[in-house]
Amino acid sequence: MAAAASNPFHYAVGDASGVKVSSRDDGSPTTSLAFVVRGGSRYQTAPGLAHGLASFAFKNTTKRSALRLQREVELLGGSFTSTLSRENIVLRAKFLREDLPYFVEALGDVLTKTKYIPYEFNEEVAPIMAHELDSFVHNPIALAHESAHNTAFHTGLGAHRLAISNKYVSNLSVSAWSGTGPNAGTASLTADHINNLTIPAYAKQVYQKGNVAVVASGANQAELEKWTSEFLADLPAGSGLTSAPTKYFGGENRTYNATGDALVIAFPGTSGPPKFKAEFSVLSYILGGQASTKWNPGTSVLSQAVADLPGVSAVTHHATYSDAGLLSITITGPQSSLTKAAQSVVKGVNSLANVKAEDVKKAIAQAKFEVLASAEDRSIGLELVGQSVLASGQAFQVEATVKALEAVTVDTVKAAAKSLLEGKATYTAVGDLHYLPYASDIGLKNLMALTSWKSFNFFSVTPVKADEADNAPPPFEGVDITSLTVGSDNLFLGGGYKLTGHN
Repeated sequence: MAAAASNPFHYAVGDASGVKVSSRDDGSPTTSLAFVVRGGSRYQTAPGLAHGLASFAFKNTTKRSALRLQREVELLGGSFTSTLSRENIVLRAKFLREDLPYFVEALGDVLTKTKYIPYEFNEEVAPIMAHELDSFVHNPIALAHESAHNTAFHTGLGAHRLAISNKYVSNLSVSAWSGTGPNAGTASLTADHINNLTIPAYAKQVYQKGNVAVVASGANQAELEKWTSEFLADLPAGSGLTSAPTKYFGGENRTYNATGDALVIAFPGTSGPPKFKAEFSVLSYILGGQASTKWNPGTSVLSQAVADLPGVSAVTHHATYSDAGLLSITITGPQSSLTKAAQSVVKGVNSLANVKAEDVKKAIAQAKFEVLASAEDRSIGLELVGQSVLASGQAFQVEATVKALEAVTVDTVKAAAKSLLEGKATYTAVGDLHYLPYASDIGLKNLMALTSWKSFNFFSVTPVKADEADNAPPPFEGVDITSLTVGSDNLFLGGGYKLTGHN
């Protein structure tokens, strides 16, 4: 306990029979527990599988019915939730410290003993998925961010997080599964069943020991390892599914939506540990957009950019993933003001090239406060810790992040800003497209990365003078003419030389 008190934010990392376990113990009477599974939409083999599997959490298992589970957790004063991100499915529990064994067992049963009953999918899981999808399609900000990820990354991190349409919800089957849980029915899980892309088949692929991290805040590390070893003993060995390294593309995407308008301008950001670059986090706070004092627009770049536009909001967010990041600016407000707001935002982004030391100092302080304040809320950050442990075997540490932020300088921020300004942006518009601006309308000239084209020599042209001798061969002998075009003064022929062999 003394060690925990001296550094209450530090996470220890261990191994429990092949499962990564990480915890911090601040002596609190309550505990927050998370099972982080590397099985988010980035890894799914068909649209909606990750969404369906996350929605199947805490349903009937071979050990407990969903009703019994609900009654037991209420008697213990705890709670369960499940969330889906682009990289992870996260099962969470909050409870009194002394009840750690029960909740490790209950979350473990979700991984190893869920029945995946067809009627349960049709009557409970599918309606939940459909409701979440309906909420999503009526949220222009969520749609714009989804579109920004798809435009920026295409596949992987760009895959749709939800089932994207009721068609996919209805197509997700559990009836091809024989038995219960990812261990059951193995003999009947043929290649044909895998090809049916069922939720249980996906569960078998991602619920594996090397693909799960158990993370707790307010728990003893030795106790957590002990109960993890006992209650996850039935979890199959394996390291889950893989995903190709993330590649950034960028570009423009426009989506009609009748419920509202939103614009997103985004740039490549930084990945999480161990390759985290703190200057990108500082950049997001320099841009800002959210006031620190009520009824005051604030002094950040974006706050000032839209201060004269009533009802307009321009807010920066940095999403961190295992091998990439996305720094995005979300612009909302009255439709008639969005074009002017976006133009002002782009001018603000361009001003980063001349960022001042005072702005960097202020942003570092804000970033440090957010990191430390989030760490004090012990349920926040568990996914990031688990994601870091799965990716590198090391936990995300608050003290290391604060140290990295303190090491940021004006020069490193300017270098990061330069990489944004010279790179390719991502721009998405959602709403009534007749009134929403195109990227070129707001000054995003680098959307197609034209600066790199200028330095690339597409053709090497050398003038050729025909031989005037009577016995000269035809000028195009041995050449395949494959294209022809005419300019104002010249005739252009394209082709290549024939390759011939000799005996």
